[in-house]
Amino acid sequence: MVVGAVQVPPDGRPVVFLADHPTTGGYPVVAVVREADLAAAAQARPGTPVRFVGVGRR
Repeated sequence: MVVGAVQVPPDGRPVVFLADHPTTGGYPVVAVVREADLAAAAQARPGTPVRFVGVGRR
């Protein structure tokens, strides 16, 4: 699992895996947060509304 991986469990609330993430969460990885945005993700409190915007593939 890479840092910034976004998984969506059955409840539909995305989980972003950061530095202390487990090996896997067992749900599909639907996206990865850009490295430039990881600090903001790490500082967000649980339950903070976020909006994911696609940036395309490199």
